[in-house]
Amino acid sequence: MNSQDIALTRNIKHKQQVENPTRTEKSLRLSGRTVDIIVCLALLIMGIWFVVEALHMPSGREALDPGTFPIIVGGALALFSLLQLGLSISARGQWAAVEVQRPLWLVISMAMILAFPAAVERLGYYPVAVIWVPVFGWIAGIRSPVGLIAATLIVLALGKFVFEMLLSTPLP
Repeated sequence: MNSQDIALTRNIKHKQQVENPTRTEKSLRLSGRTVDIIVCLALLIMGIWFVVEALHMPSGREALDPGTFPIIVGGALALFSLLQLGLSISARGQWAAVEVQRPLWLVISMAMILAFPAAVERLGYYPVAVIWVPVFGWIAGIRSPVGLIAATLIVLALGKFVFEMLLSTPLP
């Protein structure tokens, strides 16, 4: 770690102690290369999953089928993840250490992201988003009820206007 990283870590820890001196946050320290490789592999798998699932979606004669967007995004995600994975594996030199604050909440957030599509398929997008967005926002650190409500309304509006109205793709 260089001096800027150390100073930034000290400032964050000092700020947390000033805000709530009785609360101690757990953290996890990993090498930067390890984190980069783990993230690239996860994103590569997710990109491939998007493409495979999109290929099973119904298609018609329209220029933009329901599966077009996931194929483009999943393909780009897989391609760029593979490129970054190659760069990470072949890179030489020093890698900064990565300190993950609140690792348990990070794992819970990842599990929520992975469970989201199955929940949407079973219960529908809007009911799931009404529950998921505020919970995810709380985990991310949003403590203002107004902020949680605003984030939820924005996600609901994006679903309605972008997917249903602009792309003519009905959400489950």
